[in-house]
Amino acid sequence: MGKYAVLLSAGPDRTGSALNGVEYALRLADGGHDVRVFLDGEATRWPEELATRADHPLRDGLDRAVGGEVGVAACAYCAAAFDATAGCRTEGIPLLGTAGEEHGPDVAALVADGYELLTMS
Repeated sequence: MGKYAVLLSAGPDRTGSALNGVEYALRLADGGHDVRVFLDGEATRWPEELATRADHPLRDGLDRAVGGEVGVAACAYCAAAFDATAGCRTEGIPLLGTAGEEHGPDVAALVADGYELLTMS
């Protein structure tokens, strides 16, 4: 089976792209592939946005992904830049990198580990 890293940078103003990214990740995982989703840039705002909007179409998919079907993490650098750190932490999404210093995830390490990068913006 394949290994995929979905790099999601589509924030709350780009619902369609975010929905596609999460849906692709879930379908790949359902197919037995190893899948990780990384919230980057404005996408780090989704956890807080969805916490107040239970009826949002992305809510179910992101809940399923965070709940264990897909590994989900967020860039600490971007979360700090978009004032989204608390929302990610509240929703139990690990932060990678260092706020103000280093982006996460390490895409070079992902590729070295055999992950194919899929970008959604």
